[in-house]
Amino acid sequence: MIIDDVMTDKITLHGLGFVQVQLQGNQRLHAWHPELPRRACFEQSAIHDHRFDFVSRVLVGAQINHCYDMQRHDDGDYALYLHECKRSANGGRPWTPDGRAYLNHEHMHMITAGYEYMSTAYDYHRTEPGGDGRVATVMRKLREYPQGAHSTCWFGIQPDTDFDRFQWSPAKLWEVVSDVLLGQKVTP
Repeated sequence: MIIDDVMTDKITLHGLGFVQVQLQGNQRLHAWHPELPRRACFEQSAIHDHRFDFVSRVLVGAQINHCYDMQRHDDGDYALYLHECKRSANGGRPWTPDGRAYLNHEHMHMITAGYEYMSTAYDYHRTEPGGDGRVATVMRKLREYPQGAHSTCWFGIQPDTDFDRFQWSPAKLWEVVSDVLLGQKVTP
């Protein structure tokens, strides 16, 4: 199945706690901020993969990247959810159950402003902002693959399949980006 992954909106929320801005050249600006909403099950569902290779440069702050080895197993601690098909009205893709797995933490590294890291398609990871929670990165997609990406959630926890990527106005999201990039605080 080939997936149309183009977001038509220039700026949206992401359920993993960042603002996503579509840029030219297959790039995205991601801005993490401690005041942004996240999925209701964020702590249990932050580990995921991508259907593309990418390189990401940290512009502001420090990003912590945790990498995991995934082993499919019928009694694994995590449920796997495949993301394919058309986006919903809330901007997300369906969460289709796709088995269970064990996810073993392999390593963690911190990437500070001015440095970049690469990630390979279908490698499981989670990212978190370091410091005060304000981080900005520019991610550039490299090779894309046809199979959908996966999110995970602790087995027995219902994933937040209805996170609304449009719950904050574009103006409010641009304020967040400004705060992260320029240190201009978000108004309450």
